[in-house]
Amino acid sequence: MAEMTFAFLKPDALEKKLVGKIIARIESEGFRIVKLRKGRISQELALQLYPDSEQQLRGMGEKTLKAMGDAGMPENVAKIFGTEDPMGIGKVLNGWNRSSATSTEIIAFELEGEDAVSRLRTIVGKTDPSIADKGTIRGDWSDDSIMKGNLEKRACRNLIHASDGERAPVEIGLFDKYFF
Repeated sequence: MAEMTFAFLKPDALEKKLVGKIIARIESEGFRIVKLRKGRISQELALQLYPDSEQQLRGMGEKTLKAMGDAGMPENVAKIFGTEDPMGIGKVLNGWNRSSATSTEIIAFELEGEDAVSRLRTIVGKTDPSIADKGTIRGDWSDDSIMKGNLEKRACRNLIHASDGERAPVEIGLFDKYFF
């Protein structure tokens, strides 16, 4: 069944001149671009795109604590984030994400296709490019990692944002209101 989803190419995709390659990959998978615009994300939109919901913040914080522990660097958590509290870590991460998204222009698009949300997320690959499969956008063209971003106190440069199933209609509405 045809479904709508939303994505945007992050500043690093534009800096690396990967726009054409990424859009070609998405179109070659049978997606139809319904809307496309280049521009800047406002602070107001960034706050809604990266909301400070307890579930989101806690989840990001707990994943970060686990990743830093697994990497043998649990002592770095407080140095990097100023806290070891998952909620506090999530707030720092959200700040980095907002800062990155608003730093320069992005290219946003609404897409239509069969099972669009899950298929696009498969094509995009895992959030952490260092573990994304080859053959995915992040696995093929990003050379960053979440750990590197954390150590440098910045968002991971993973080229593209792709809405998940729950957020796709919300993010389409946000971009229709603030961006398109």
